[in-house]
Amino acid sequence: MNLSFLPGQLRLFKTRDGDYVITVKDEEVFRGRVEKKAITQFNALRAEMEKEFPAHELTKEEKTAALLGSIMDAKLVEVRNSTKVPKKDRIARTRTFG
Repeated sequence: MNLSFLPGQLRLFKTRDGDYVITVKDEEVFRGRVEKKAITQFNALRAEMEKEFPAHELTKEEKTAALLGSIMDAKLVEVRNSTKVPKKDRIARTRTFG
């Protein structure tokens, strides 16, 4: 399991020993064996950090550019898939001697 909040450099990961470790800026804040408790602690820290690092709202131009980019990507994939000729299913022909 790996969870992260990039703006605050907050990470939750599971070690090979089975411990859940929470780090902030590569400094260990929490270590425990119970997954539910680790996730609860991570979410609490993340909620605090979201107040410090508010989400950036996209402008109308940025939203339009992102939408057009995703539409163009979808069309490229659509064209690429439509030109591909599907393989025919063949039944293996074998001769059996009996």
